[in-house]
Amino acid sequence: MAIRTAIGDSLVTYVQRTPKLSAQAKMQGVDMAVRYSPADPMTRWMRAGVYFNAANEELMEDKMQTSIDELRGAAKMSPEDYRVWLALGRVLDRSGSLNEARSALDKAMRLAPNHFDTRWAMGNYLLRAGDRDGSFAQMRLALANRPSALPLVFDYAWNVYQGDGKAIAASLNPPVELKAQLAAMLIAHGKVDDGLAVWREISSPTQKDIQRVTESLVNTGRFSAAYQLWSAANVPDRPSPDPGSLLANGGFEQKFAFNSNLPFHSWRVTPVGGLRITLDRKDAREGAQSMRVGFEVSGNVAFTIASQTVPAQPKKKYCLSLWAKTDELESLSTPFVEVFDSADINRARAATPTLSIRSTKWSEYEVAVDTAPATEALTVRLQRNPCPDPICPIKGRLWIDELRLYECAGPKKPEKTDPLVSAP
Repeated sequence: MAIRTAIGDSLVTYVQRTPKLSAQAKMQGVDMAVRYSPADPMTRWMRAGVYFNAANEELMEDKMQTSIDELRGAAKMSPEDYRVWLALGRVLDRSGSLNEARSALDKAMRLAPNHFDTRWAMGNYLLRAGDRDGSFAQMRLALANRPSALPLVFDYAWNVYQGDGKAIAASLNPPVELKAQLAAMLIAHGKVDDGLAVWREISSPTQKDIQRVTESLVNTGRFSAAYQLWSAANVPDRPSPDPGSLLANGGFEQKFAFNSNLPFHSWRVTPVGGLRITLDRKDAREGAQSMRVGFEVSGNVAFTIASQTVPAQPKKKYCLSLWAKTDELESLSTPFVEVFDSADINRARAATPTLSIRSTKWSEYEVAVDTAPATEALTVRLQRNPCPDPICPIKGRLWIDELRLYECAGPKKPEKTDPLVSAP
């Protein structure tokens, strides 16, 4: 008997691990397995699965009854195995035997009340049966057992409640450790007010919670709400603007993390092959150090060297000033500094000319930008655009110092430009 059972197991394993087999070959394999091991409930269960897939995927509807019969037999052989009852409930539901399906799914839940699959299957069954409230009651229990399934459950709720954020939040009502994720998902789907309402239910958010929801607001262009949330939260070592400027660390006097994920008042540096960024203590326009950028980039690529986003007011004129110098900078497309509306660059933008390809002394650059009625934040970035030519390397060195962004007190000063540079 043990030998026959082992042969049956081997046949089932072969079928499972050989996905290229045709549906007919798979059925022949499990048929033979059952002949060798007819009293093994797992072999009967596997045969049922193969026949169900043939009925469901290969449109062989005549195989559905075989699947049901096999699962009923397996349930009699192993009545305490929730997996068999769960499979039977799903197959009966698919075949239209709804009352029997409900009984089998109830049995599976009684045997495994804390298992995700049993609650999820019952939730789906109730949803198809028209019991929306009962369905999401089961899905909430499923979610408690598998928090990582929130995106899946959210998609169901979004479709069922047709994007009604309040109804979705009420139907899911996840445990507190998932509320920030739910808030972020609602915000990402355009339900900002509903997402923020969920956020306010969290009394002690973690740093990960703060980061997640702030990023969702930033990604949807809601910078004012993002800054309010971020400012109100207890973020350790939160940077503050320099005196007389909206920017933080505009003179690069403090070290900054190249992998910073702070949304505001923090320099973000994008890793680029052939680009080296350091803080230079030997050559600063003012203070102890400046930012030095070394280029050995061979490709014709656009890249952001560093950027920082700050809150700003609508319908205001802001001035950006900075000092820069170059050393043997060579390229058909050299970097420039720009300031623009963080949500929509087309609403407001100003940029310095591209920096000179020759070696230069420290030179000041100034530009002004008028914010739009909808502007909530401005981004300052050191940027390099691609060239029209397919081959466009860049090499050399560049220093930046004394970046300031402030509300202009009067007319914009004349820009200090180099006659050999061109605007980007």
